[in-house]
Amino acid sequence: MFINRRFSILLALLLFALPTVAQDPTPSTAPRGASVHLDVVVTDKSGNPVSGLQLEDLTLLDNGAPQTITSFEAVDGRQARVEVELVIDAVNAGARELAIERQEIKRFLNADKGRLAYPMRFAVLTETGMQLHLGFSRDGKAISNALDHFRIPARSTGRDTDRGSTAANFESSFEGFAQLIAEERERPGRKLIVWLSPRWPMHSDAQISKQLREGQITLYIVDPSGTADIEMGLEDVPANHTRPADSATESGGLALHPGNDMASALRQCVADARTYYEISFNPTADRSTEYHHLEIRVAQRGLTARTQQGYYSQPRRAEDFAAGSEQLGKVNDDSSPDPASASASNAAYANAHPYLDWPMAQLTESLPELNGLESAPNQQQLPFILENLGRTVDDFVHNIGDLIAREDVIQEKLNAKGKVEAKELVQDNYLILHHGYEWGASAEYRMDDKGTRLGPIGLEKGYLVTSGYALSCIRFSTKAQRQSRFRYLGDEELGSRETYVLGFAQVPGEATFTTAMAGTGGHVVEMLEQGILWVDKQGFQIVRMRSDLLVPNPEIGLNQLTTETTFSEVRLQDVLNSLWVPSEVAVSMETNNGKYRNLHHYKNYRRYRVSVKIGTQQ
Repeated sequence: MFINRRFSILLALLLFALPTVAQDPTPSTAPRGASVHLDVVVTDKSGNPVSGLQLEDLTLLDNGAPQTITSFEAVDGRQARVEVELVIDAVNAGARELAIERQEIKRFLNADKGRLAYPMRFAVLTETGMQLHLGFSRDGKAISNALDHFRIPARSTGRDTDRGSTAANFESSFEGFAQLIAEERERPGRKLIVWLSPRWPMHSDAQISKQLREGQITLYIVDPSGTADIEMGLEDVPANHTRPADSATESGGLALHPGNDMASALRQCVADARTYYEISFNPTADRSTEYHHLEIRVAQRGLTARTQQGYYSQPRRAEDFAAGSEQLGKVNDDSSPDPASASASNAAYANAHPYLDWPMAQLTESLPELNGLESAPNQQQLPFILENLGRTVDDFVHNIGDLIAREDVIQEKLNAKGKVEAKELVQDNYLILHHGYEWGASAEYRMDDKGTRLGPIGLEKGYLVTSGYALSCIRFSTKAQRQSRFRYLGDEELGSRETYVLGFAQVPGEATFTTAMAGTGGHVVEMLEQGILWVDKQGFQIVRMRSDLLVPNPEIGLNQLTTETTFSEVRLQDVLNSLWVPSEVAVSMETNNGKYRNLHHYKNYRRYRVSVKIGTQQ
């Protein structure tokens, strides 16, 4: 048998606010019925902007479907309001690269006798924030002279510091970029941000995408080292190193690796403003928070269009959530629960008595983990705890992205007395993929060291195979909490941590996160759970969780299933706050055929990246 956790749930209103951009609390979406405005650059095969196109020359595709362009204007950049911001990244660049940047920027500014096509200024990202050179100017020589007199602070260094790889560097970069967006998005007209850095220190993010689009900001990234991360495979790519092409091209800009000739690359970026097209369209109402990929096609062969590559649709309102709740439990796989099984399960749940409702003395006696519990006098703190827990899990959903970890699993068969009769060690790479707002066992995979997906290992030897624990906290997100009942049991120390202890029980007919047992013939039975949460009092993250079946399932002979999960802190340098992910999972099972125990150990969580190396055939 194969046991996993699986669920498909829409998590609405998981908002993300850039630092210093708090005035805009709206999600990174395009409201239904509101126009989406785009700046479109069309280039020929040599990369030169093309003018003279008409509305009928462009076709706009939204998720592959043609859309009606409701407004079209060909813009002569020389007559439009366009500003260019040159950003020198002194946080993620070394001294040699900064020297090259200074030299090449000055060469660019002083060309054509210092006459600039558009107003420009420079900014310097330092460890203390973004330092802006006040005032835009078309006088390249004046800007060059100001750059000569600007002292770029030296980066602090330490024994665990390298170029752009520390969490502090990421935080400085993130806050500086947010500061720059907040400054630029309030200015009228089109803005080009040219970021000079050997690496782009931020991950691609929906809220950043929204800020850029609504502010008419296009991002260009110029690499002074002239190299790109193009190796293929499962290497440990630094977590703060999102490929520049991802962020730049998503905004409609460019990621360039010009080597020593950065001046030419700067001219290429600025040339995008020479001529472009402003268009808009009205997006079609659809499922909430769905990502829409945008594409512009040009009728004339040999021409390429660039614009922002996507947006998110309007998140559903709270009152819409309940109306659509019956759809949340659907799982996109080839197996489905048997209707007769579901009917039998519903009858069993009607007589369920969760230990959530037991007297405290009975509960602490039955669950030894609660021996140190200081019982809660009442339930007054429960709403406060759940609200903060929900926010913490919402942040987790937003930040987790794609991860890979090393997994060691010891699968054991036990005798009637609980002694080990046989065991097997399974080692693999455990891949966790972020599929928009749909999650489940289909988002978690086991792979070998070559990247080949592995099936359930040990089934043929009679072991029970378990998986799907990496995202188990998501059932406690703000919107999913309504699918369970909760009770504040009290407080307990876990090591040096003070924790709130909560009991929970999933509500039959409401819960969409289920534990599924699948037979080798494809028959699937889904089961609900109850359990205990230990929630850190400071950060409101789950540090420990125990779950049990809400009721045994005699139909498949599953009498007991207990899962004990320990969560540990993982720092990713593209996420400001720590992620709390499973480090140890112990699963104990008792069936009519025997007893089993699986021990999962996860380590070395890191960002999962796949890139492609392109070369000539030998």
